Amino acid sequence: MRNRSVLLWISIVLATAVLGSPVSGALPAGQVEGTISAVGTGTIMIADRDGTPVRVVVTGDTLVIQRGGTTLETIKPNNFVGVTARRESDGSLTAISINIFPPEFRGRVREAQFVMDTGNVMTNATVFQSVRRIAGRTLYLKVNDGSVVIAVPKEAEVWRLTVIKAADLRAGTHAIVRGGPGADGTFVATGITVDAR
Repeated sequence: MRNRSVLLWISIVLATAVLGSPVSGALPAGQVEGTISAVGTGTIMIADRDGTPVRVVVTGDTLVIQRGGTTLETIKPNNFVGVTARRESDGSLTAISINIFPPEFRGRVREAQFVMDTGNVMTNATVFQSVRRIAGRTLYLKVNDGSVVIAVPKEAEVWRLTVIKAADLRAGTHAIVRGGPGADGTFVATGITVDAR
């Protein structure tokens, strides 16, 4: 359940953070979550949580993201990451999950630190040190002209995000689709996030 919550967070953040502000007159935002049951040319079928089939239109503008589990040690200086962390009583930050963004996101996802609706702290930033210490693991991030230090416990989830083609989508994969209804009422995807298989 926690993994699906993280996947949901990725989908929501990418829908709002990538490519800047919504276009005036854009379709109303919506979401479909379920398992891909079929992949066609320009469309996919999603069986939602109730098993109801939903036809989703995939266009050339649909951003398709795949995430795969990895480790802290794979993070290198100059990687661009998004870290969800909890604020401890002493003011320090402890990572809950880390997403390693693909190179295509640099300059398209806002580099900043802000409080999420959950109360956790989101930091989108560039890594300038990632070291393993005797006392624990620590991630050093550069945010604008400042820096942020985040402790990374062993239980923190680390994910690498990759931009893939719609043609790479496969039936049987869990997916979260963001988008809205087209002129004919068909759900048009602006973003799709799937787990690596």
